Amino acid sequence: MTPILSIQNLVAGYGKLPVLHDVSLDLAQGTMLSVIGPNGAGKTSLTRAIMNQCTVMGGRVLFDGRDITGRPTQEIAAAGLGYVPQTRNVFRSLTVHENLEMSSLLLSAAARRRAIDAAYARFPRLVERRSQHGSSLSGGERQMLAIASALINEPKLIILDEPVSGLSPSMTDEVARGIAEINRGGVGVVWVVEENPQQVIGLSDEVIVMSTGTVRLRETARDLLAADNFRELFLGV
Repeated sequence: MTPILSIQNLVAGYGKLPVLHDVSLDLAQGTMLSVIGPNGAGKTSLTRAIMNQCTVMGGRVLFDGRDITGRPTQEIAAAGLGYVPQTRNVFRSLTVHENLEMSSLLLSAAARRRAIDAAYARFPRLVERRSQHGSSLSGGERQMLAIASALINEPKLIILDEPVSGLSPSMTDEVARGIAEINRGGVGVVWVVEENPQQVIGLSDEVIVMSTGTVRLRETARDLLAADNFRELFLGV
């Protein structure tokens, strides 16, 4: 079966400086993959390279069998690959409902209503905040809105860059439950993890450990959590 995402010998970075070095990874449809490692390991750069938001210097990225290397980010998203960056991921001057409407502009009126209703059902807290502007939301509420917006067009895979970073324990639980529900619905998830690694990895199928721009290890979540050196792997030491 063709993997939903195939990264082949990827070299990428900023300007002329490579940050990722010969990264290769295949991901099956519907898999939840956690990406862990210390600061500076290249986790965020990997997500940006997939979405063509940094310079790809070598290798290829295939999505659903199609070469998307260097394609415009909007085209990649339209192909069915959702992306939620860590910051600047909602329109702060628009209300929650207006954010969802902006994300659904390419849909028919009927499909737009269904998609927005599904977003509210997935994250009920957004119903309570539907008339509030993005600037007035808590960190967790902004992440819920960003994820809901990315799901409006029903992607096959969604990439989340540190979606629970800086959130309270209760809000982390709420966001994590929403992401797990998305995955149970058949959407693949690539989840960059910076905080609460054991909680997040416990929801995942597989984990990759990155360090200095390379993939050092790939394991099932169960095996990695059982490893005696889990903390060392997470910190990249």
